[in-house]
Amino acid sequence: MMMAAVYPRTKSDLIRVLQKMPIKDIEIIDGYVPANEKELIKTAKVASNGTGDLTIIMVRS
Repeated sequence: MMMAAVYPRTKSDLIRVLQKMPIKDIEIIDGYVPANEKELIKTAKVASNGTGDLTIIMVRS
């Protein structure tokens, strides 16, 4: 859950928001390919089990 109603628009804003979040687990998927969509969905479902919110951040570089 983001601590403020304002969504980050810059890298600095994103870093500030992440620093305030109580993060329990991090999953990084590097080099996403559309053929791996099922794996991405499976990872999101596993991460959403249990208590707490799930936040997905996608970055295009």
